[in-house]
Amino acid sequence: MTDTDWINIINKVKKTENNRKDKSVTEYMEKDPDFCYTTDKMAKYLIDSIDFEDGDMVMEPCFGKGAFYNNLPNNVIKEFCEIDLDKNYLEYNGEVDITLSNPPFVPRTLFWDFHVKAMMTTRKNIYWLINRCWVDVFTPKRLNEMNEKGWYIESFKVVADKRWYGRYYWIKFGKTPNNMFSWCSTSF
Repeated sequence: MTDTDWINIINKVKKTENNRKDKSVTEYMEKDPDFCYTTDKMAKYLIDSIDFEDGDMVMEPCFGKGAFYNNLPNNVIKEFCEIDLDKNYLEYNGEVDITLSNPPFVPRTLFWDFHVKAMMTTRKNIYWLINRCWVDVFTPKRLNEMNEKGWYIESFKVVADKRWYGRYYWIKFGKTPNNMFSWCSTSF
């Protein structure tokens, strides 16, 4: 391939991405009011990947339409927050075994605030359903901070929803040190 061929391919990809980005979430929400919410089917699928123990206290910090909360197994104690119901997760003072949600990622700093709160209030595991922007949130500085607090990325599962642009990731954070991700703390 010539340099011109590569430039044409790159320009075509950029044009496609820009066309997709031009549609605002508001436009999608006008067509489908449930656009941003996780479907029951996906929530059930993701919840099935978790080994809950009897009596685990589980927090759903972004209740939304209840897809995760309503599909949790009967052997756990359920807790939820939802800003629209005047239950702000960032003001939650309890402690839970597991936190799971499709959290807000705009602005990205809000997602990090949710993650920090989850690390402070969760004893066992945190599960987030997040989009590709999460890569930008987990900077080397933040990954170091996470590890210093005893939290590690333990696994991720790629999932898709036809309504959403791009892939989504079911990320499991836990307390088991591992080498799943490495990073360079030096800026060049």
